[in-house]
This record gives sequence, C-alpha cells and structure tokens, in this order.
Amino acid sequence: MIIVITGDGKGKTTSSIGQIIRALGHKQKVCLIQLFKGEDFYGEQKILSTLKGLDFFSYAKKHPFCFKEITKEQVIQECKQAINKINEIINNNKYDLIVLEEFNIATRDGYIESDTLIDIVKRLSLFSNVVVTGRQAHKDLIDTADLVSEVKEIKHPYSKGISAKEGIEF
Repeated sequence: MIIVITGDGKGKTTSSIGQIIRALGHKQKVCLIQLFKGEDFYGEQKILSTLKGLDFFSYAKKHPFCFKEITKEQVIQECKQAINKINEIINNNKYDLIVLEEFNIATRDGYIESDTLIDIVKRLSLFSNVVVTGRQAHKDLIDTADLVSEVKEIKHPYSKGISAKEGIEF
C-alpha cells in the first residue's frame, strides 16, 4: 500500500510516527528515512533511534530555506544518497513499512524528480507498505497512492508570532 500524508497543516510527521509505532507493535520491521530534519534535534528522533525493529536514516539534514549557506547542488547530492539507500533497500527487501519523511518537499523544491520518487515508491510497495510525507505532494504521486490524507491548517500560533515550542513542533 502507498500512503501519502500531505497538506499545509501540522501533523504529517506525527501521523507517520503513529504508523511506525503501530507497525512496531505488530513486530513488523520498519525503516524511516528523513530529509531536512537535522540530527538529534527533533524529539521524535531521540526516541525513534532507540526503538528495536526500526532502522532510522537521515539525509539532506539542512534545507536552504532555513540554512542559506546550503546550496541546491549540495541538497541534490545528499538526496541522491537517500535514493541510493532506497535502492539498496529495494534490493534487500526486509521491511514491512518504509516511511519517506519530507520527500514531498524534496520533489516540490526540485531536489528529487517526481518521476524518480514515484518509481521508487512503486518498487518499494511491491514488498512493503510505504508512507510518503511532506507538503505539496505531486499530483502524480497522489494519483499513484492507495491512500492520501491531507492535513489542513485551520489555525496556527505562527500567525500570531508565537515561535515553535519544544515538544510540540520539534
């Protein structure tokens, strides 16, 4: 099954983590590959990296929107490393659930071609359930998916100038 969690609201990562916990609860083998999430900054990283049955990989840890010193070329190369890891996973076929966190952002911003993402997701789904998260999922990925959820922002403290809170946003 291919699941896409997209939209402009908060909760896409939270939802995918729920899927991870559910799969682990059923003694399934899970792989999480994150883009643009730094390392050991987000609360979920600190917990998820300790869980038995979960392999956790992080690539392209900085997005140029937040880190102006990072170039598009650097991010493209780091995303290629993530694609190489996914191809390795496809060849080894050992996971029940694979979560591709923020991969929609990578396609939106031109770091990964949408055709490339759709191809790897289709190949992964031959032996695993696949979750792809991030804002602005490509229409072709949405068309390819079996299940699509849109997380819609109705109200957010950012609009009032309230900054991100530890334990809520990170």
